[in-house]
Amino acid sequence: MLGATLLSALLMGLIGSTHCIGMCGGIVSTLNTDFSGRKPVHPWLIQLGYNLGRISSYMLIGLLAGLFTSQLMDRLPDPHAVSMKISGVFFILLGIYVSQLFNSLKPLEMAGAKLWKHIEPFGRKYLPARNPFIAWKLGLVWGWLPCGLVYSALALAVTQTAAWQSALTMLAFGIGTLPTLLLIGHFSIQLRQWLQQKWLRWTLGGILVAYGLMQIFGGAGMGMMAHQN
Repeated sequence: MLGATLLSALLMGLIGSTHCIGMCGGIVSTLNTDFSGRKPVHPWLIQLGYNLGRISSYMLIGLLAGLFTSQLMDRLPDPHAVSMKISGVFFILLGIYVSQLFNSLKPLEMAGAKLWKHIEPFGRKYLPARNPFIAWKLGLVWGWLPCGLVYSALALAVTQTAAWQSALTMLAFGIGTLPTLLLIGHFSIQLRQWLQQKWLRWTLGGILVAYGLMQIFGGAGMGMMAHQN
C-alpha cells in the first residue's frame, strides 16, 4: 500500500504548506534579491535550487529515520493498519495546526529547535544565494528547520517497512509543498493576505481532520484487506 502512503504524503504537503507563509515566507522572499554588479540569474532558478535542497534534506531525514524504524514496523502483524492510524492522528493534529486554533504540534517544534540552533548557523554563509547551487545548499540547511508540518510527514514516513520507502514518502511530501513555496517567492504579500483568511484556514484544516479520521477508522479494514492480499 505504498501508493496510498505516497498519496497521503502528497496531500499533506499540498494542503499543509499553506502555513509556510509565516515560517518560510521571509527566507524564500530574500532569494529574489537583486544583486547589483553581478550577472542576473532568473529568480525561478534560485527558487528551484532552494526547494530542491530543502526536499533533498527531507528525503535524507526520512531515510535516516527509516533505518531505525523500518525493522520494527516490519515485525508488526499488520504494519499497514498501524501506519494508517498513526498518520491519521497526525493528519488531525496538522488540521488543527493549519486552522490555527492552537499549535497542536508545538512540543515537536520545541524539540526540533534544540537541534536547529546548531544547524542554522551553517545556512548564514549561503546568504545571499547568488546562484542556484548556493540556493540548493541553503535549502539543504533550511530543510532541518523545526516545523510541525515536516514532523507530521515524518511520522507517516517512519511507519514504512523499508528505509527507502520512508525517503520516498518524504519526497512525495516535498513535492506537495512545491506549489506554495514557489509561489511564495513571487507573490508573498498577496498569498499572505489570501491564506490568512479564517474561512480558508478552517476549510483546509477541516479537510485534513476529516482525512485523518478516515485513516483511523478506515485503516483497520483496509489494513486487513492489504494483509490478506
